[in-house]
Amino acid sequence: MKRSQIKELAKSIVKNDELSGKNLKWIFSNLSRQELKLFMRLLSKEIRDNSVTASFAGKLSDENKKKIIAMFPNKKILFKRDDENIVGGVRFEYSDFVLDYSVSGIMKRILNGIRESL
Repeated sequence: MKRSQIKELAKSIVKNDELSGKNLKWIFSNLSRQELKLFMRLLSKEIRDNSVTASFAGKLSDENKKKIIAMFPNKKILFKRDDENIVGGVRFEYSDFVLDYSVSGIMKRILNGIRESL
């Protein structure tokens, strides 16, 4: 199977948000070991590129959830309550980018700014 076909298969699975047992059986039956490795890499990349993880502390109101959803149109939003790393605010992970609007993230940026100006 060509790389482009494997990539389209991964895109289709992420787009339809479904990987049934029947699909898995077909994939394992028809792809070689090397093709399976490529498929897993491409599938992982597609999932990462088409979803956003919003980590927050406490409760997130429905209004704020709607605002976050509007910020990332056509992306699947995963809301993750993270009590250990986030004291307040929200942190977004999207593809290879991180937007950190948490209290700890803001404090780190302030401290780095002070260090750089000394």
